[in-house]
Amino acid sequence: MYYRGAAAAIVVYDITNAASFTRAKKWVQELQAQGNSNTIVALAGNKADLLDTRQVSADEAKAYAQENGLFFMETSAKTATNVNDVFYEIAKKLLQGQQVQNPQGGMVLNQRPPERMVSSSSCCA
Repeated sequence: MYYRGAAAAIVVYDITNAASFTRAKKWVQELQAQGNSNTIVALAGNKADLLDTRQVSADEAKAYAQENGLFFMETSAKTATNVNDVFYEIAKKLLQGQQVQNPQGGMVLNQRPPERMVSSSSCCA
């Protein structure tokens, strides 16, 4: 998994496969241990269109997400249910984080550009 410098991550599991939820928890643990503490992590339960074969309850996943500081949403790649919403929520949280870092809403410049060296010699002196 590549996550160095990631501003956000989406950990996806299959709601019809309990083992995939267990693996997703391991990905979350690794992100929390190795990633940036400011990384926004979403937990997405995919295949929400297959409710009749569900093995992971929404309540169980939501509780896990709350305990671990994640935001949770069930999605369906097949029907596109909540897929855009996951990305929208990440974008909102990223913008909120920027506003906290810079509450004035302006731009902060930390470094001045290097000053240009003016040559002391001239060709026509």
